[in-house]
Amino acid sequence: MKKLSAKDLEDYKARLEALLAMLSGDIDKLEEEALGEHSQPQESSTEGGADSYFQEFSLQLLERDENTVREVLAALERIQNGSYGMCEACEQPILKERLKMMPHARNCIACQRKEEEGGS
Repeated sequence: MKKLSAKDLEDYKARLEALLAMLSGDIDKLEEEALGEHSQPQESSTEGGADSYFQEFSLQLLERDENTVREVLAALERIQNGSYGMCEACEQPILKERLKMMPHARNCIACQRKEEEGGS
């Protein structure tokens, strides 16, 4: 597989920037929900339990989105330094289909599977 063209890199950069904008909006909304800026006073312990659950759920989503933002920023940095589209584990090109689905991917599918299975 040949190296990504300048046009490919521009397309992936645009995808990454759009994803970053979407995630930033999600993070702002999740922070509001998690911090309870719009929460009502609790009237019963049952409602308090539900509020606590949703607050924790929002915090988990927030953490996931923040991790994704870090991955997207790292991918934009890889575009700048010329290493975008190369697997960080085996240094082989990542398939374009994978990059279209997950433009912030660091690894090819095979290496990602190994990492998830073995934690290596």
